[in-house]
Amino acid sequence: MTGRATDVVISGVGVISACGATGAAHLAALDGTRPKPDRAAFNPYSVYRAAPFDVAEAIPSKSDRRQMEPWQHLGVAAARQALGDAGLLGTAALDSLYLNVCASGGAREVEVDFEVLADLRASPDPDADLVAAQARKLRPSFLLGQLSNMLAGNLAIILGVGGGARTFMGDDMAGVDAMADAIARVAHGQSDRIMVGGVLDAERPDLMLAQALGDRLASDAVPSVLDPARRGVVPGSVAAFVVLERAKAAQDRGAGPLAGVSPVSVAAEGPALEGILGQVASGPSFDAIYTSVSGAQPVTADAVTGLRSAHPGTPVIATADLVGHAVEAAFPFAVALSALSVRSGRAGRVLATTACESGAAALVVEAMA
Repeated sequence: MTGRATDVVISGVGVISACGATGAAHLAALDGTRPKPDRAAFNPYSVYRAAPFDVAEAIPSKSDRRQMEPWQHLGVAAARQALGDAGLLGTAALDSLYLNVCASGGAREVEVDFEVLADLRASPDPDADLVAAQARKLRPSFLLGQLSNMLAGNLAIILGVGGGARTFMGDDMAGVDAMADAIARVAHGQSDRIMVGGVLDAERPDLMLAQALGDRLASDAVPSVLDPARRGVVPGSVAAFVVLERAKAAQDRGAGPLAGVSPVSVAAEGPALEGILGQVASGPSFDAIYTSVSGAQPVTADAVTGLRSAHPGTPVIATADLVGHAVEAAFPFAVALSALSVRSGRAGRVLATTACESGAAALVVEAMA
């Protein structure tokens, strides 16, 4: 990438996962021993736990820490790391920094859910009692207050970010939409810089229960996500943010190292990854492919087959084999890992991809000329 005024670059990366709480730890995990999932906490299901990090350093105010759930601690810490890496933390540039944040809802109060269900079993009018419980016990305002817009608000307040925010949630494609929107806005001059990313706290009984009831989870020991025999998802706690900038804006302020990033090519309907690879795969070959496919079938096997067919001999790394699957945060993590690889000199050109039941996406991260 040449660094034209319209080019978009990644100037900062923040990641926390089972691999560690720094970018260096994630690069080391690619070469060394990869983390293993916890198979005891939710037996027979597994989960990748986030590595310990200093919550007090990321969120100095005790009152701020108390009013936030663990997934928001994760998100704020990774976002602070990204801003520090970009050289923006505490600078006037934060006044015009925009946010694109993707995350699922907050944790349910499982004890209250069980209490309501027990009451309904003995109720002569369960429908009426359920409606009453929604007002008295289930606290809908609590759930509404824990959506991704609350995380965006906390990022703005705690880190001093003064631009606007857009929030995304739903499934893997929410992370794709957040990234695609941010890259397009920077490329078209609507903003000099946007921080984009997502977070998932996978270590939640309610989340694990919901996925188990949907028969989505892999049980017991499982093969690699890249193995056609793989069946099911192993969730992982992940927070990943990148700072996107116009190349000229980043260069003018002396930011570096930088990694160029292409627009996101998206297939909005169905797991048609093969159909979009040609849109982003022109030019030199890739040093690596990072894919955030989940392990759910048949979409995972189809995507992996398509990648290997289109790029024979190129190493394919499934991010879920490193950190577990992070839903909304999965694609931002793949992009962040790609940027770490390029900015460190480990790779010159990386393809970041994803595919799920509702769509597929790919983009290129490459070294600046």
